Amino acid sequence: MLEVRNLTKSFGHVLAVDGISFAVAKGEVFGMLGTNGAGKTTTIKVLSCLLKPTGGLALVDGLDVTKEPLAVKRRIGYLPEMPNLFEKLTGREFMGMLGTLRGLEPELLAKRIDGYIRILDFSEFLDLEIGTYSKGMRQRVAFASSVLHEPPILILDEPTSGLDPRYSKMVKAWVRDYAAKGNTVLMSTHVTEIADSLCDRVAVVHRGKIAGLDTPSGLKKGLGAATLEDAFVMLVEGG
Repeated sequence: MLEVRNLTKSFGHVLAVDGISFAVAKGEVFGMLGTNGAGKTTTIKVLSCLLKPTGGLALVDGLDVTKEPLAVKRRIGYLPEMPNLFEKLTGREFMGMLGTLRGLEPELLAKRIDGYIRILDFSEFLDLEIGTYSKGMRQRVAFASSVLHEPPILILDEPTSGLDPRYSKMVKAWVRDYAAKGNTVLMSTHVTEIADSLCDRVAVVHRGKIAGLDTPSGLKKGLGAATLEDAFVMLVEGG
């Protein structure tokens, strides 16, 4: 469903992504684990058609992101690391706008909005202007807005950022259930606990390269590490 082959992305003289390759299967939650600046977000932006690669190939559902960006965008849901929300709209208005742009019929859109209100428990502030929201509130609305159309492929950049443990647990449970229904999820995180508990496989990204790629248990076993955090440190320091 998702694949990158020898992908590179440069910004001037800075090589942000350095020849990485991986594939994500249908029904899989695949995590990119790395520190800030490792190349995770750049890779995600290429797959989301927000950046053009410098070299290599990026495929979404078999479609080349550089040749068929509109078709790719129809197949994905994308949650950026720092979502831009319209401050003067209410959460309900913002979700309604994005759902309409995604082509959802009014009755289905209202049903989806109500469903995510229940899942993420934000009915108490949904009809307030987004400009009044805390970071956690904004993140919940942004997450719901990115998945309203329930696409076959989700690309999530730090999806639990700003969420307290309760809502982080809700989001993780939803992601696992969504993948179990046959959908594909690619997510980035710098939190090893999230990668360990949520992801089927994890790519440890360091300085634009993949330092290790396996199941969380495989990474730990292969390095003789007690935790994924220990395995991560060993891979990064070894690089």
